[in-house]
Amino acid sequence: MNRLYYLGFFVAFLVIGSCSSKQTISYKIITKTDSKKVRPADTIHISLNTLKDANSHQFYWNNEALTQPFVVPQNTGEQQIKAIIETENGIKELTKNIRVFSSTKPKVFTYKLVNTYPHDINAYTQGLEFVGDTLYESTGQYGASSLRKVDYKSGTIIQNLPLDNAYFGEGLTYINGKIIQLTWKKKLGFVYNSSNLTLEKSFKYTKSPEGWGLCTDGEWLYKTDGSQKLWRLDPNTFEEVDSKDIVTHNTYLSKVNELEFVNGLIYGNTYQFNKDVVVIIEPNTGVVQGVVDFSGLKKRVSQHNRLDVFNGIAFHPKRNTFFVTGKYWDKLFEVEIIEK
Repeated sequence: MNRLYYLGFFVAFLVIGSCSSKQTISYKIITKTDSKKVRPADTIHISLNTLKDANSHQFYWNNEALTQPFVVPQNTGEQQIKAIIETENGIKELTKNIRVFSSTKPKVFTYKLVNTYPHDINAYTQGLEFVGDTLYESTGQYGASSLRKVDYKSGTIIQNLPLDNAYFGEGLTYINGKIIQLTWKKKLGFVYNSSNLTLEKSFKYTKSPEGWGLCTDGEWLYKTDGSQKLWRLDPNTFEEVDSKDIVTHNTYLSKVNELEFVNGLIYGNTYQFNKDVVVIIEPNTGVVQGVVDFSGLKKRVSQHNRLDVFNGIAFHPKRNTFFVTGKYWDKLFEVEIIEK
């Protein structure tokens, strides 16, 4: 009797479990395009993998209702498709991220060497910035990070402010009489008086994980963090207001390092060992409009065991030229950027 009871219970459990599993429907968003990479003005056909038990459904593009077939807007970067599905068991919501690439290839630029100046071979250069004729430099490495004023013509360090050993110095910029300097992993930035390098205050980054490059258009600060993100910061509160993905026609760029804002565009070093490259970014969209090939400069510096990557870019408005160097490079190069 007991055996029959347990056997009946077991069969009933299987039947109930089977019915329950049939009622569970896994919805997915399906997207189809004519090209492998989605770009603005492309048409996307959006559907669900099944309409079973779906009384109605609606798709959204970045929370705006869309109609089919859907033409991709001009925005590039990570975009979100959302589906709201009404079923007998309630409302289901699911999302799918879509990467939108630029419609145009970046232009290719090279450089013309104008002058060569001495540079501290012990400087692990993270950021360069001209204020008038004075070059400000941020250096990295734990125990060796600093903020400096430099006479660029002679390479003489006019003033040197070491950072505490706990901090790894990163990018810097100048705005409203202040030097703003980032640190790498401490999620902390510093604000200095530009005339005497007195530390006035610090600030935290609350959304981006790290500090890499920094520049300003005079109204906003722009920051990179090693990811594909270009962050826009309020220069008074240092709040990370929003971000754009740094994109080309076929890839998303990460490891964009030292930044410089010139004539409406951001020039950014890329942290890589096999190429000496600066990308030119449109800050409102994140689209890479140009790539500058700086190959050949590294061969012009003293070759030694600590020689590291190309990094550091500053624009001199009066001379209308760029100044570039690298980590542990003993030369600072003045160049003009020209289209190939």
